[in-house]
Amino acid sequence: MTAAECERQLVVFTLHGEHYGLPISSVREIIRYVQPSATATASGVIQGMINLRGRMLPVVDLSSRLGRQLETGGRTRILVVEVSNGSLGLVVDTVDGILHVPAEQIAPLPAAADTALGDEIAAVGDRLIVLIDADRALGDLLGGPPTRRRASSAGRSRASSRPRRKASDA
Repeated sequence: MTAAECERQLVVFTLHGEHYGLPISSVREIIRYVQPSATATASGVIQGMINLRGRMLPVVDLSSRLGRQLETGGRTRILVVEVSNGSLGLVVDTVDGILHVPAEQIAPLPAAADTALGDEIAAVGDRLIVLIDADRALGDLLGGPPTRRRASSAGRSRASSRPRRKASDA
């Protein structure tokens, strides 16, 4: 059994008092909260856009999906998350840190649970951490075909997602 099968590295964060985790490989960086602008682009959970070093990044707030309202403070952060068709910013209340979770502490969610964010949960001490599947929870928010940059990196890690080319296309 490899180390990856024995444990998972998660970026653990809090949103409305609940704990969530994203695979560390999905999180490119963590930045201080910046109020989104270009709010004409807002739709549903997308609050608007921010300019991150010359790159336009949609900002997502899952509060409404959780039946809550976004409240920002000094510890509010944006996780820059990579999904199969690009990047987006995810607003969180606080980032708790990186946690190594042994595989035996991770279990599937019960069949009756809402699996829109993911289908696993980790029990770490007295905390229950819902494991978010970035593509399942956030991937459809960007729409459209994968970006060139993301598609090329996805192709290196997942050969099955690489577009097939004819010899004449090369």
